[in-house]
Amino acid sequence: MLDAHFWWTWRTETMTPTITPASGPSTEDCKERSARLFGELDQLLAGDPYWKICVTLYRLLTRKRGYYGCRENPLSNALGVQEDGIVPWKYQVARVGEKCRRLRGPLETFAIRDTLLDIAGHAVVGIAVLDHEDKQ
Repeated sequence: MLDAHFWWTWRTETMTPTITPASGPSTEDCKERSARLFGELDQLLAGDPYWKICVTLYRLLTRKRGYYGCRENPLSNALGVQEDGIVPWKYQVARVGEKCRRLRGPLETFAIRDTLLDIAGHAVVGIAVLDHEDKQ
């Protein structure tokens, strides 16, 4: 059986659905290839209970990247809090705390799932800014 991590790395090395080089494929081509890639990976990892959640989280983070105008640098918004004297990873922890407080209130089932995805997303961004700081 093909190693899914190797396959994912090999297939995604030159395509990202949110960043399109000037000389490369169009955004629509990237979206189509991304959808096809996720479909193929879905078949490979159909029995993994975490796969669909991870894909949903990835799509959520890339969609939010677009909302915040971070197409060139996915971390620009998260790192931007430094301008206000806030440590980026600590800001993400504060956002996780905010989402946890939301869970203590009355929520419908779908809101619980969305809030948990938000928490996971802020955790991922926190790890990404930590990794970025380690590289500096």
